[in-house]
Amino acid sequence: MSQSLTEAAWRHCPWGMAAIGNDGNVLKVNPAFERCTGTAGATLPGMSEAAFAALLGSPLFEFVRVETQDGGLRALYYLRLVTANTGHKLELSRFTEALREPLASIYGFAELLLTQDYDEETRRDLTGTLLEQVEALTNIINEQHD
Repeated sequence: MSQSLTEAAWRHCPWGMAAIGNDGNVLKVNPAFERCTGTAGATLPGMSEAAFAALLGSPLFEFVRVETQDGGLRALYYLRLVTANTGHKLELSRFTEALREPLASIYGFAELLLTQDYDEETRRDLTGTLLEQVEALTNIINEQHD
């Protein structure tokens, strides 16, 4: 994969990402990570992985750690916001980040249904997925009113 393509994927990925170097410290985080957490990415490089993982201990985040031995990396973290019924309201920026995934899915499936011809079974499957994403979006919104 070319350097520019890799960098574009890093910058535009909807999930927060963090790269951990072979030395066990944070190398960098992507812009989505900064938006998700409200943490300035410039403050994280050099932080130990243990301290970094402790930052992700909030019930608002769901993350996956992926081991890698590629290009001087030890691991990648993928992070996304999840809603939690903690009694606290998400900041507007965090709330809108949580809405992006189901909205993008709804838009994409609606566009497919409008622009493509599908057999009945495929159309029902796409419509079912669309309705699941509407339900997920509704749940996110309803949790903000609890």
